[in-house]
Amino acid sequence: MLNKDQLLEPLMSQLVTPAFVLDANGKVLIWNKACERLTNVKADQVLGTNRHWQAFYDHKRDCLADLLVNGNVDKLKALYSYHSDNNHFGVHAQNWCQIPNVPGHFYLAVDAGAIYNEKGKLIAVVETIRDITEQKLAQENLNRLMQDHVTPTFALDADGEVLIWNRACEQLTNCKAENMIGTKNHWQAFYDEKRDCLADLLLKNDTDKIAELYSLQIDDAVNEHRLRVENWCQIPKVPGHFYLAIDAAPIYNEAGDLVAVVESLRNMTEAKLAQEKLERLAQYDGLTGLANRRSFDQRLQGDWNLAERNQTPISLLFIDIDHFKQFNDIYGHQTGDNCLKAVASVISGQCFRPSDLSARYGGEEFTIILPNTDKNGAQVIAERVRKAVFDLHWEHSGNTAADYVTISIGIGTCIPSTGQTVDTLIKMADESVYKAKEQGRNRIY
Repeated sequence: MLNKDQLLEPLMSQLVTPAFVLDANGKVLIWNKACERLTNVKADQVLGTNRHWQAFYDHKRDCLADLLVNGNVDKLKALYSYHSDNNHFGVHAQNWCQIPNVPGHFYLAVDAGAIYNEKGKLIAVVETIRDITEQKLAQENLNRLMQDHVTPTFALDADGEVLIWNRACEQLTNCKAENMIGTKNHWQAFYDEKRDCLADLLLKNDTDKIAELYSLQIDDAVNEHRLRVENWCQIPKVPGHFYLAIDAAPIYNEAGDLVAVVESLRNMTEAKLAQEKLERLAQYDGLTGLANRRSFDQRLQGDWNLAERNQTPISLLFIDIDHFKQFNDIYGHQTGDNCLKAVASVISGQCFRPSDLSARYGGEEFTIILPNTDKNGAQVIAERVRKAVFDLHWEHSGNTAADYVTISIGIGTCIPSTGQTVDTLIKMADESVYKAKEQGRNRIY
């Protein structure tokens, strides 16, 4: 038999947390002072009886400890508005309760743990009770505020379980609040594979992973505790890709303990696509789709600096469509634009390496940057481009070099040395293309 001394009754009586203990028959062994204060029921009224339920309910029903004593943990859902994962060793539940001897309603967080002897036989169950009414009311007020918020928002408690999942978040993710609240499955609304959301990183104080998980982090000058990021996301239950701006902010109690994290998400897809379009317009030629002069200048300077540092060759091709003015005069500017696009497509198609860059230099002039390429390598690529343009067989009756559209190509190659600049390479290629024209066009120099 179990006696009170074995359960350290003197120690339990001093606990600030309300607690009581049932034996294997469901009778009260211990009813501590904190439990007396919570329920206004004295220990001598319940010790040795199974009337402990009267301290919490005005009709007979099982307490959480009874479910463990009787092996009825499957009744949790019917008796409690919230319960977490459980087993036969311990359970956790929460519920509103109208304590008969105390005015008002209380939201109680209840834990029950089983005690077994060495033979594995149940000998007692300990139930502890915490009054978290203020926290629950604050949560419900916050929930009401967030539900009508147009910004998709959810909140996690200190254990990472979903407290709030507002209607806007339901609409964004096509995931219902009832499937999220009380779980740690919020990641499923945003990702196919399990990974941390921003709120999780804040909870775990694992912000070093932000760069790994998000494409952009924004410093918050107003709130140093808040995290702000942006990222492309493929929401599993919603077709398409979304660019989300995400904020996560901590909530602390009066003692300074982290009690929750709120994450809000804004769908910035349209704005991001518009931004990318503007960036593309700033980097690429609108007619041909090749890199524009600005991008060419930036890239060439970068490749030149790298070649100078590593002492490797760099080559530059200047390409000019032969007698293009006459082509426009004969066939019209619309056909001329179509010709430019066709030639640009051929040039781009002959740049096989990711490091190479084809660009429209201006008018009918094009260029190809060839990092880590010597003169012989540049000549091979130049001939490939020249032949590919010729093989278009685009009629050009004003061309003195052939009956079709042709190009002249000038090559500049060097290993950067003292006194040379990127302009040195440009001048080499420019002078070479003029010599190719002087020698009859449709050729390489």
